Amino acid sequence: MKLLTQKLPLSIASYVLTSAASVQKDPLINQSGEAIVDIGIILLAIGLVIAVRIISPRVEHAILLAIFLSFALIGFFLMR
Repeated sequence: MKLLTQKLPLSIASYVLTSAASVQKDPLINQSGEAIVDIGIILLAIGLVIAVRIISPRVEHAILLAIFLSFALIGFFLMR
């Protein structure tokens, strides 16, 4: 438990601080585009729900079952 209270060597601390700063200022990442992608995903999900409700309730139940089983399997493998 002493490892958590010890200070990092200066070389490691400076590397961690500079690498974190360079990730935040990366010119190849479009920060404003992330909000547009989030809005697009939400609109796509709403559109999918509306389309499935129009088509058939059976399709809706099949999709919900598939989503539930997918989450159950993901949870099982993550806990394992």
